[in-house]
Amino acid sequence: MNRLAIPSLAAAALACLALAAPTARAQFPDLLELSGQYMPGAELEDPEGAKAQLAAYDAAINVPIVINPKTFLIPGLAYHADAVSFSNTPDDFIQLRAFHAVDLALLFVRLLPRDWSLSVRVAPGLAGDFTDFDTGLVRVSAMAMATHAFSDRLVLGGGALASYSFGEWLPLPAIYLDWTPNPWFRIETFIPAFARVLFHPHERVELGLRADIAGNSYAVRDTRVSDAPPCAGPAADQNACLDHVAYSVVTTGLEAGVRIASTLWFTAYGGHTVYRRFEQSNKRGKSVPGGRQTLPNQFFFRASLTWRIPQG
Repeated sequence: MNRLAIPSLAAAALACLALAAPTARAQFPDLLELSGQYMPGAELEDPEGAKAQLAAYDAAINVPIVINPKTFLIPGLAYHADAVSFSNTPDDFIQLRAFHAVDLALLFVRLLPRDWSLSVRVAPGLAGDFTDFDTGLVRVSAMAMATHAFSDRLVLGGGALASYSFGEWLPLPAIYLDWTPNPWFRIETFIPAFARVLFHPHERVELGLRADIAGNSYAVRDTRVSDAPPCAGPAADQNACLDHVAYSVVTTGLEAGVRIASTLWFTAYGGHTVYRRFEQSNKRGKSVPGGRQTLPNQFFFRASLTWRIPQG
């Protein structure tokens, strides 16, 4: 295949995606997304007086493959990192500074008669501090959802999603709504991940309100933990030995986006957290002593660069 044929095929694939029914377009991910989020330091419950400051980074790429005008296959690769910096900690405090998650996803979308579509997504991955690797880092998530377009302006879908990590399954309902009552106003919601209300004062500008729910669990394999009490030594106690950590956060705030060129958008999202929780668990999924902490809510700021699939 010559070099000129590759961009031609990519352009043809994007054209098919852009012309697809609203039920399918609602389920297509962005082609490329890069983002970074900053949150100022907050005091920890344990050790008392210590502070932790969190920054998060995301990168994702999705490659659409058009099987035929009614069938789409979209493999994708996503990376997420949580970076933590500490201050005012005691000398014996183990500072775990970076956690990583990599997921390889495969999304299948099939258009059905009468403005219905079906999407199925499977995403195996790894999550941990990446200082060592074993089967405990493996995780997998899956989703199945049916979507119906009542019109070009109203799309509603429902289904289920489930995730598996550290020996536990977490099933959740999945509900999607995309309603555009007029060209300058849009409501989009995907439960249990996000909800937003957008205003379009100009074709190159988006303004709105947003709420996000996010979280990750990470395996801890740092030898400073695994080779020290209570994980090792004569007084080893596996009930108190740290195996993995989980962080969850709910944010609300204002969102503003500007279309830089074509379908490339720069978006800023800032506001305040309404819930933050950090939990340390052993191999059985039980919290270690003093392992649960409700963190103080903080202001945050997120900036992202997104290459979207063309619409229409």
